[in-house]
Amino acid sequence: MAEALAIREALLHAASLSFSHICLRTDSQVLARAINRKSSTMELFGILSDIDSLIFSSSSPFVSCVVIFFPRLANGPADLLAKA
Repeated sequence: MAEALAIREALLHAASLSFSHICLRTDSQVLARAINRKSSTMELFGILSDIDSLIFSSSSPFVSCVVIFFPRLANGPADLLAKA
């Protein structure tokens, strides 16, 4: 849930800065898959719906947006920063 909220906020922030190309990395394989497949669970339906609109709608501010799974073990410095 927190990761999905963070992604939504990152997208909103990137849009407010007029970014047109964005790559988001998450250590949640389930979340990356749900976003890319445009599927949702009941608990994340509203948040994923917002993310879907920001990325895939015809009025999306992004020319391209990629969401990829990036294992936490492969991203030690960012993980340590997030925990601090």
